[in-house]
Amino acid sequence: MWWLILILFFLFCVLVVVPLNLELYYRRRGQDHCLYLVVSTWFDIKYQLIPRERLPKPAPGSKAVMKEPRGVLPEKEKKKSAGGTLKLFRRLMSYVHLGQRVWPALEFLLHRTELRRFEWRTLVGLPDAAHTGMAVGGLWSIKGAVLTALYRLVSKKSVLPEVAVVPHFTGSSFGLLIHCIFTVRLGHIMVTAVKLAFVFIRDGLRKALPFTRLLKG
Repeated sequence: MWWLILILFFLFCVLVVVPLNLELYYRRRGQDHCLYLVVSTWFDIKYQLIPRERLPKPAPGSKAVMKEPRGVLPEKEKKKSAGGTLKLFRRLMSYVHLGQRVWPALEFLLHRTELRRFEWRTLVGLPDAAHTGMAVGGLWSIKGAVLTALYRLVSKKSVLPEVAVVPHFTGSSFGLLIHCIFTVRLGHIMVTAVKLAFVFIRDGLRKALPFTRLLKG
């Protein structure tokens, strides 16, 4: 019996330190794009979450688009539209509150996530060369802000990013390349899952306690 416990304990310890590598690759140039997402670990064990092949697009004209006649909406439609906007706002606020509750657990995982590769390259071109220069400057500012926020969250062992914004002054053009490899330990994911479970159990108890007090009263 003790041998079985020791073997299970050893397997658990090995499972905790297993690294999971998440590789994201996305490339787009005009209408051509490629996306794949791969999870890998020791001994070159891989699982492809998103296929590398591009999904075929439907042929133009294969699906008819029904256009509604323009005009004044009836009163019922106006009420539905107002109610839908209010419902959307309430749902958005519930998502914000949910994010605030689970953020400490997610922050714990992000601080222990290591960036092994981060490549972000953009090609941009507008009809006017002056507008192209302005767009390039704006993209550099956006990338700087995003990278500053990202590298404050991830592990300090992360590699430096490879970032570029290439101007195309001879015409309209757009290209994007993102290649990221994240590494996180399975034990950190398990701890994060426990933290998230504790948050939801605590929220459930807080909702149930007023109800039980009302029954007792």
